[in-house]
Amino acid sequence: MTKKTNKWFVLLVICFGGGIIYILPYIQYTYYDSLMEALALTNQQMGNMMSVLGMVSAVTYLIGGIFADKFSVKWLLTISFAGTGLAGLWFASFPSYSQLLMIMVIYAITTVLTYWPAMIKAVKLLGSENEQGRVFGFREAGFGIFAWVFTQIGTWLIFNRTQGIEGVRNIIIFYCIIYFVAAVLSFIFIPNSGKTEAKEAAVKKPGIWEGISYVIKIPSVWLMGLSIFCAYTVSGPGLGKLTPYLTQIIGVNETVVASLMSIRLYLLAFIAASIGGIIADKIGSPAKFIIGAYVCLTLSLLIFVLIPGKPSLAVIIIIVAFIVSAVIYMMRGTYMAPIGESKIPDKYIGTATGLISFIGFLPDAFMFTVFGSIMGDSPGESEFKAIFWVCIALGVIGFFFALLMKWQIGKRRKNIVKS
Repeated sequence: MTKKTNKWFVLLVICFGGGIIYILPYIQYTYYDSLMEALALTNQQMGNMMSVLGMVSAVTYLIGGIFADKFSVKWLLTISFAGTGLAGLWFASFPSYSQLLMIMVIYAITTVLTYWPAMIKAVKLLGSENEQGRVFGFREAGFGIFAWVFTQIGTWLIFNRTQGIEGVRNIIIFYCIIYFVAAVLSFIFIPNSGKTEAKEAAVKKPGIWEGISYVIKIPSVWLMGLSIFCAYTVSGPGLGKLTPYLTQIIGVNETVVASLMSIRLYLLAFIAASIGGIIADKIGSPAKFIIGAYVCLTLSLLIFVLIPGKPSLAVIIIIVAFIVSAVIYMMRGTYMAPIGESKIPDKYIGTATGLISFIGFLPDAFMFTVFGSIMGDSPGESEFKAIFWVCIALGVIGFFFALLMKWQIGKRRKNIVKS
């Protein structure tokens, strides 16, 4: 196997694991009613479980970055999958509510603390500076396609055969098996953070405060996090309202919308993220690509908002919604890529990733609540349009953050050359 082939094979292994890692922590989004019945919980308790996951995850992004710089990514990824699989087996026993909350804490640890920054660092180290857009774009695309495959197999071959409580138990165990396979593949094929284990052992690891003090002084790191914050809010809490908007306001059949959203979330994400990564590398700067993407995002969102919410315009609304989604998935595939052109030493990549992720994914902690408050109990077209106008504002703000980020990256690179 050539070095080039090996690199892309390792990325394939990373995508295999990335496609499964978040399925169990968020399984209630797919099997809410059956899971609630199996666990004998209330709606409030189901919500509390996700709140615990979100709160612990927010904190562990920062700590996880330090872990990624202190320990081998091979071991961190292996432990992440094995740990999530073991917690999943506990989850499959349908334990008490207090034990379920502990499992959610474990999920936050294994999918964020030991996984996310280590995975980002592993992907970053796979590609040269001129390949960062491509490797990150293919990473996002690969996550989406593997997640689609796993969920489809789980739904139609496992859950659909038994359904109900036993169906939920069987599908959880099925996913646990895939976690263990991902752990084995990661241990065998994921390289250590250095080019060889011997080199990795010979390199002196940075102290905790050394890495933090170095990273927090880099303006482009903060701006990258703020840029992701804007894009991630639009992508998740914002475009997450497309389904109720199409069904409740435009009057599209729920089955049709479910099918369209499946295509949007998986197939479109796979195609758009790959294309975004290739374009970012072609123009030679992921940061520059993100600036242009923000312009396209804002304009397409503006067109979407200005189209009246009438059933007669459903086809046009859906087409524009897919254009908006394509742009945002191009951005999702590349918005971590500027870390490669920021000239941050590899030994600090994990810490930088942790800080960027903490800022960028902070919307999970409160934006769903904010948008839920805007919607109210009986949302009409004006309430949905208010949320989409917020997304437009975030697109404008994100554009300026991306512009400043590109300027700071250029300034940093010039200073490094001079020194």
